[in-house]
Amino acid sequence: MEAEWKIGDCNLKSRLLLAPMAGITDHAFRLVCEEYEPGLVVTEMVSAKGLMYHDEKTNLLLETTGEKRPIAIQIFGSEPEAISYATHYVEEKADIIDLNFGCPAPKVVKNGDGSRLLQNLALAQKVAEAAVKSTDKPVTVKMRLGWDNEHKVAVELARRLEDVRREGNYNTW
Repeated sequence: MEAEWKIGDCNLKSRLLLAPMAGITDHAFRLVCEEYEPGLVVTEMVSAKGLMYHDEKTNLLLETTGEKRPIAIQIFGSEPEAISYATHYVEEKADIIDLNFGCPAPKVVKNGDGSRLLQNLALAQKVAEAAVKSTDKPVTVKMRLGWDNEHKVAVELARRLEDVRREGNYNTW
């Protein structure tokens, strides 16, 4: 028998996870994937600033009506205030909040978001702190090994994220 798998206080019935993929894991796709009984599905990444500015297209990415639980909503941004707002904004629809520190798309990193945060670990830590202080939901982070092969920082970032959890005694990771 497979051991129970949990993220924070969220029980996952399976270790099969549907990863977030921009332009792919929309509401309709996630509903189709329910046939395979994933333990968790994750939305497309959602802009924290888009939520803060009440962008209509951004809000459409949050559609989860009729979906099985648990659902993680992935948000991205590099401004702690925007992340705090977005985390609080999506927490009623989400079982887990996932922060995107991994997207390498030029339109994302040019604003300091996604994998660009791997070049500023202090800011990445502040972004994570802003998220966990804004919700009681588990918070996870999607990240890469580093910005490039010469700058692998995943272990250092993981240590900083663990410090966030430990210092705040938050229900995360």
